[in-house]
Amino acid sequence: MQADIILITNGPGELSTWVKPIVRQLRAELPTARLTIALVPCPYASGEERRSIEAWGVPVRVWDPSETVRYLLGGRMPSNDALRDYGTVLFLGGDQIFGVMMAHRTGYPLLCYTETTGRWATWVDRFLISDRKAFLNLRSKRIPPRKLAMVGNLMVDAVRPNYDPNDVRARLGLSSEAPVVGLLPGSKPFKVKYITPLLLKAAELLWEEDPSVQFVLHQSPFTPLTQIAQTLQDERLQKVTGGCGGRLVTVKDQTYIFTPNGAQIQILGPEHHYQGMSVADLALTVPGTNTAELAILGVPMLVLLPLNKPEEIPLDGLAGQIGGLPLIGKPLKRMVVNGLAKRLKLIALPNQRAGSEITPELKGVITPEDVFKATKALLDDAERRRQIRLDLYQAMGYPGAAAAVVAIVRETLANTARHMPRLSPPAHQEQQEPN
Repeated sequence: MQADIILITNGPGELSTWVKPIVRQLRAELPTARLTIALVPCPYASGEERRSIEAWGVPVRVWDPSETVRYLLGGRMPSNDALRDYGTVLFLGGDQIFGVMMAHRTGYPLLCYTETTGRWATWVDRFLISDRKAFLNLRSKRIPPRKLAMVGNLMVDAVRPNYDPNDVRARLGLSSEAPVVGLLPGSKPFKVKYITPLLLKAAELLWEEDPSVQFVLHQSPFTPLTQIAQTLQDERLQKVTGGCGGRLVTVKDQTYIFTPNGAQIQILGPEHHYQGMSVADLALTVPGTNTAELAILGVPMLVLLPLNKPEEIPLDGLAGQIGGLPLIGKPLKRMVVNGLAKRLKLIALPNQRAGSEITPELKGVITPEDVFKATKALLDDAERRRQIRLDLYQAMGYPGAAAAVVAIVRETLANTARHMPRLSPPAHQEQQEPN
């Protein structure tokens, strides 16, 4: 018999840092299992999730969010393939209720990976916990220890470097004699639209101060180059943060952005994702998975949460819908977003894990000049950047989580198969007479 493994997930960050290392490990250890990635609705999705998964080159089925919801609510499979006799549901991002619903629909046991908290504990067979803090959080909710397994941080497995940043610099045509600043506007469309102009203007100010500084802008696997190009030409978006646009120029298959005053920013495509991150002496980024990936690579970063136009920030649930109300919608959403931001003490994932601001953050109404000043101070202070690097390594943990998760998946599948009813012998088979 062969097993079905259904992985529930949602957005770009979860796919890159949770799902990908798990799929890689499952394919190595359970090559005959049928893997299905069931995408669920998410306000932060890019719309490029299926294309990104297909680019992995791994045999795996993908269900779009609408297909997943249709199956959960009505039992209609996206394809004609029937469920196999046994399997498991592995939750790897989104609202945990989707994992509960999938387990109920399929009859498979439910495993939930979490870095923060656990919900719907009655219907979850085991929570797979990233660290001790999350473990204690779930124990405080009286979830029994038998349902908890600490497996480690999956992001470390996804990002774990196996290359020399100096070699990568040379291949990318970057000098080893001058600092490199990485610009990471994120993968979600609203971030790309509003953050890119802010980062470009800050880079231009830095370049005017010191023309030797090198800049690279990271194109997410979930962000088409056309989206970046549109942002560069939209003056309305640039005015929100006082940022700037630019023009795209391609030279020998390498694409650059030139800002109005002449700063040059090299665009690194998705094929350089982690290797490109590793070459930076300092990164400018926004809250999200980027901050964890950079931390695992030991790259000091300035993390920005601009609230210049808070009504454009997507939110889950009812809070995300109020912005569309006539007249009062946008003011109400501004109030909600600003209130949530005030309650958020730390915005970078490594800072949240460490419980303190080990890498600097800026939050509120942010201008390019604010970013320039903070970045210049960090570039001028090599000792501070060295300490940040060491603190980031310590905060993020060690590799091995994917293997630990797959070991529990295998154990769960074995237990499920063991308790399946035995098949009766075929009716035509003759029974031997006892001696």
